[in-house]
Amino acid sequence: MSVDFEQIDWTVVSDVKASERRTQVLRALCQKPRMNGELADELDLSTKWVRRQIKWLQKRDLVEDLTESKYNYKLYRATEDGEQVVEVL
Repeated sequence: MSVDFEQIDWTVVSDVKASERRTQVLRALCQKPRMNGELADELDLSTKWVRRQIKWLQKRDLVEDLTESKYNYKLYRATEDGEQVVEVL
């Protein structure tokens, strides 16, 4: 994927980069879709903290919910915008 540097929201990049753990979550979701619990186990973080970061990333359209109709055991992945942010980190 080629990054269009003119289209990048550098404020969002800076906000993601400001948190090492948020960066870890986004990078992991760029690799493959995962659930909160999987991310928490892989990154050695609490599920509550991962859930909060996913919500933050979702609000900025960097992560999407692949299982919107489900209440529990949701599966998330990085959006194209999220993948572009990871490329410039």
